[in-house]
Amino acid sequence: MLQKRLMSAAVVAGSIAMILQAQAPANAPAGGRGGRGGGAVGAGRRGGFPQYTRPLASQDVLVRGKSLYDSNCAGCHAADLRGVPAKSGPNLLREETTMRDQQGELVAASLAKHRPAVNLPLSDSAAISEYIHSIQATMGGQGSPPGRNPVGLTYNVLVGDAKAGAAAFTKFCASCHSVTGDLKGIGAKYEDPKDLQNAWVSGIRGGGGRGFGRGGPGTVTLANGEKLEGRIVRRDDFLVTVILADGTRRSITRENGVPAVDIKDPQEAHKKMMLVMDDPDNRNMHDITAYLATIQ
Repeated sequence: MLQKRLMSAAVVAGSIAMILQAQAPANAPAGGRGGRGGGAVGAGRRGGFPQYTRPLASQDVLVRGKSLYDSNCAGCHAADLRGVPAKSGPNLLREETTMRDQQGELVAASLAKHRPAVNLPLSDSAAISEYIHSIQATMGGQGSPPGRNPVGLTYNVLVGDAKAGAAAFTKFCASCHSVTGDLKGIGAKYEDPKDLQNAWVSGIRGGGGRGFGRGGPGTVTLANGEKLEGRIVRRDDFLVTVILADGTRRSITRENGVPAVDIKDPQEAHKKMMLVMDDPDNRNMHDITAYLATIQ
């Protein structure tokens, strides 16, 4: 009985494998969901869905493709490509044929099988295909409608007043920072103003991605009550390592939380400052960013 059950299970598993293999696209990527390492030539960069990574055709081809689509395809597949169920027209945005098509070859074959047949030159089929691809490229994640991934947008964070920013910097920041000292040339260290703003708001000093360094200031209280002030570079249940003001490095074993370690937040003052200077329109932040961008 057990042998018969095992044989039956093997037959079922084999049947499922054959079905899955039969349903798999002929040129399906070998690298999983993202298509890494696979796909036909011309499918675009490796490592992503083809509708997002294949290069778009020129504007004149897309305009011609839209015109051909509107006159030959929209009746069954709708002007927005989402299909007309009453006419058995599938949604072309997620249709396998249009997803796998590269330069109109699969679309042309599909049109030839259409009832009634749609006979177009290969160049016209290719133009329709390119137009469909251009719409697919604007779809959002999980197949959400076109338009969720806007293209051609630019962001400008330099919307503040640099002169007002200089005054705000003096008021809120100058007690700890100087544009001739630790922030000298900070505007030249960040090519993208967004990076500049993120850096100074988060408390990164100097630029170029360098932060406050490993660890932070703190106090180690020994079992005899002696206190060691310095930068804590390691703390766990078994060991604490502190670098003292003169550069001496001390490592002390810990047991049951002794010695006690109190680490101060190196950005505590900076966080308080950000709360003080906060305003509903983030005017101070934008003004200071505009000012720091001028410090070249």
